[in-house]
Amino acid sequence: MSNAIGLFLRQVVLQRGIPFEMKLPSKKPLALGMLSEAEFNAEIEKGFADIAAGRVRPADEVFAEIQRDYGL
Repeated sequence: MSNAIGLFLRQVVLQRGIPFEMKLPSKKPLALGMLSEAEFNAEIEKGFADIAAGRVRPADEVFAEIQRDYGL
């Protein structure tokens, strides 16, 4: 693992920055206001379908996972 880190750091120095492109996916909206009405409705329908199919988790479980993953 230390070899990989050393290689990465050498590339940072050679390229004067992160040696790969960093960007957000262009196809995913970043905020509710960026969705069209049709896109918003489609996302809501996906949520309803998940509920109907039983693909749900308790909120306290989700919040605990967020706290664990992000140190909140």
